[in-house]
Amino acid sequence: MQVVPSSIADLDLIGPHAAGFREALELLLGRAPDGVIEPALSFSTIVRNRRSRAVALLGVRFDMTGPQAKSYSVVHYADTLRYPERAGVPPGAMRFVCAEPLYTDLVLRRAREIDRRGPMNLDNLRRAREIHASLDCAAFDDGQFAGPDSLGAFERLEIEREAEIAFLEEVLKPGSAVATILREAIEVPVAHVQDRALLARRVLAKRLSEAFATGGLDEAAARARNHRLRIKLRRGA
Repeated sequence: MQVVPSSIADLDLIGPHAAGFREALELLLGRAPDGVIEPALSFSTIVRNRRSRAVALLGVRFDMTGPQAKSYSVVHYADTLRYPERAGVPPGAMRFVCAEPLYTDLVLRRAREIDRRGPMNLDNLRRAREIHASLDCAAFDDGQFAGPDSLGAFERLEIEREAEIAFLEEVLKPGSAVATILREAIEVPVAHVQDRALLARRVLAKRLSEAFATGGLDEAAARARNHRLRIKLRRGA
């Protein structure tokens, strides 16, 4: 696997064959890598944050060319934008990211066992002709967003945030028919689920409906008032 140099200042990508990768991995694992994690290292990278701000959103992209020369890609996101105080990559910290997410989770949990799907999925990665890892995007705990953002995460997150704000205003408006609003948002036709705004409303409606079912209008309103929005993002410094 080849690692593309990061285009985001003070965020580094350390490839599996780079100096310092093993040492960094041991720090993240709290031990030397064992036979469980070893097979995944060729398809992994480590992000290092050298900034004075925490990273609250991280997107690492893997571009692959299959055995039949067909190209495909995926971006793995780590999102703590609703709780930037719990940002996953604080200043000076590192994060392990594998093209197979089960191994990313294994390192995060410092676990020693992996679901059997993990090794099976590694077999697919081994058949790839080429794999490139790159830093696709990052957002810091003050809302600054940077990176190529190949899948449009910035726009998607903004659409979802605005949809949540509008939906909460509907629910909390005095005299609103909360039960009806929640039901209609949940019953969005499947054909429209790809609409990011409608999907954001649907997800939030399900959460508020749980509160409504257990505690009625007062509980649903309390949960709506306490709902944490993702922080507002901005491009540039």
